[in-house]
Amino acid sequence: MMKRWDVLGPLCGIATGLVAFAFGVQGWRPVLIGVIVAGLFVWAPRFWPEGRYLRWPRVGKRIHRGGSHQVSRLASSISRRNRSGARPDASLQHRLRRLATTKLNRLGISWDDPRVPELLGPAVHEALTTETFSPTIDEIAAIITAIENLDAPADTPGTAHQPTGTSHYPAPAGGPRDGAS
Repeated sequence: MMKRWDVLGPLCGIATGLVAFAFGVQGWRPVLIGVIVAGLFVWAPRFWPEGRYLRWPRVGKRIHRGGSHQVSRLASSISRRNRSGARPDASLQHRLRRLATTKLNRLGISWDDPRVPELLGPAVHEALTTETFSPTIDEIAAIITAIENLDAPADTPGTAHQPTGTSHYPAPAGGPRDGAS
């Protein structure tokens, strides 16, 4: 079976030889140039077949701890449970707690630190440590908001490591609430 480079190779060689002759290369040199080019175009695809591509450069290692991957898994888990009518269970609590633990570790605080209930808010901390975890979607949103606000800059009003709180999980007394004082 004849492949297209078996035909295109010699045609490229002839074209190259004619172009060389047109530019003033004389004698047998245009023929020699054409034969070499034709040989390359016929020989090269045998070692670099069509459909084979060069390797992409190596990309840095993706972060899977508390980043977008973990958040997207959490979001798909919540939406699946919401569509099916089932309530979130302990696996959701575990994912939320892992996300909070990762964010706290970035701040240099362990989960067992006594400041954690103050940083997350007592209601959010209790929800992440209780045995019976069955919040609504709004309560889950409040928990996620409190986790997101953990690494907010301290100079941002209303987010100085204080949860914003909602009607389900209020902010701790004396702390700023959504920018209000």
